[in-house]
Amino acid sequence: MKKILLVTILLLSAPAASLAQTTLFGGVGRGAGMNRGEVITIDQTTATGTLVGAGAIDPDAGLTGLAFDSSGQLFASTINSPLLGGTPVSTLIRIEPLTGEQVALIGTIRLAGGTPVVINDLALQPGTGLLFGTAINFDTGTNNLYTIDKATAVATFVGDTGVIGATLAFGPDGTLYQTSAEFGDAGFLRGFLNTLDPATAAVLTTSEPFTEAHVGALAVRPADGMIFAGGGGPLGDIYILSPEGDQTFLGFTGFGGVGDIAFTPLPTDASQCQQGGWRTNFPFSFKNQGDCIQFVNTGK
Repeated sequence: MKKILLVTILLLSAPAASLAQTTLFGGVGRGAGMNRGEVITIDQTTATGTLVGAGAIDPDAGLTGLAFDSSGQLFASTINSPLLGGTPVSTLIRIEPLTGEQVALIGTIRLAGGTPVVINDLALQPGTGLLFGTAINFDTGTNNLYTIDKATAVATFVGDTGVIGATLAFGPDGTLYQTSAEFGDAGFLRGFLNTLDPATAAVLTTSEPFTEAHVGALAVRPADGMIFAGGGGPLGDIYILSPEGDQTFLGFTGFGGVGDIAFTPLPTDASQCQQGGWRTNFPFSFKNQGDCIQFVNTGK
């Protein structure tokens, strides 16, 4: 009850005008039979999901990673369904967030030598625009960190985190977050919220454990740094995570297990709002160009 009350207070006390400028997107992951591969928006107070577009991009390939760049382009990683058999393969695509349609097939995510990299999650670094991904190292059972070329889908190894990682997300201050987990014979035991060094993949800090649910999706709200997380439940469970590791249930999207979540970017210059940029760069965020420029000038 105390955790629910805390989240309610935080949501109500946060600057409403700023929060109105952000939209939380979600992609349904490969583990869910229902709605696999669909793009949704998620209510930041109730977690209720709304389908974007007509349906799944590819019902046989769930969305495991979502990341917006500063211009509003939405990148996604997919993974083929395990029901199809064979070796899992991840693909980097680009999605039109206004329609939920795939607008670019960039390619199979792979090392320069051609070895496929099966991506669990994506995150885009503010300032540099670098796209990061995480994948299981099948030799160690822990997760590797990679950068991924947004034009070619070629991955470059950064380092081994040394933990079983499930997610990635950058905060607006450049902090790289990752959730990790411990498992037993009965499944999930407990999870942790870590921070990583994006240059080496080394774990810098680790929170106290959370135990309510395993987390497979992560996003940090750019307006206030609040951390949102998605579980793998069949109804798309959404949580708030604190840097200390408190996990508070927010609600259900009503769709399948969430593969990843991502917030729309916020403008930092009036030029980003012009020539239709208020709509194409920041989907569902602004009423018109003037509204966008006002936010740049006043933060409201």
